[in-house]
Amino acid sequence: MSSLMPQTPPQVYEPVPSPVRDFAERHMPAHVREAEQAMQFASRELGRPVDPRSVEDIGDREDVLAMHRAADKTISSNPERMGSHLRSLA
Repeated sequence: MSSLMPQTPPQVYEPVPSPVRDFAERHMPAHVREAEQAMQFASRELGRPVDPRSVEDIGDREDVLAMHRAADKTISSNPERMGSHLRSLA
C-alpha cells in the first residue's frame, strides 16, 4: 500500500569547509570578525541553563543578551556578511 503523503528527500546540511571560512574571515574587517566571535560566545552562553531565582545568573544573562544584540547590529551593518559574497560563486 502506498503512502498518501509524498516522500520528500531529506535536506542535507553541508557546512562551509574551514579553508573557505578562513578565506572569508581574512577578507572581513577586524570589527566584524570580533563581532562574529562575540556572537558565537553569546549563543553558547545563552544555551546554558539559568536558575530563575539567582539574581547573578539573570544579570549575566542580560549582559550576554546585550553582547549578542551589539554583535548582531555590527554584523548586520556590514554589507559583506560571512560567506555572502561567496554564494554568488556557486
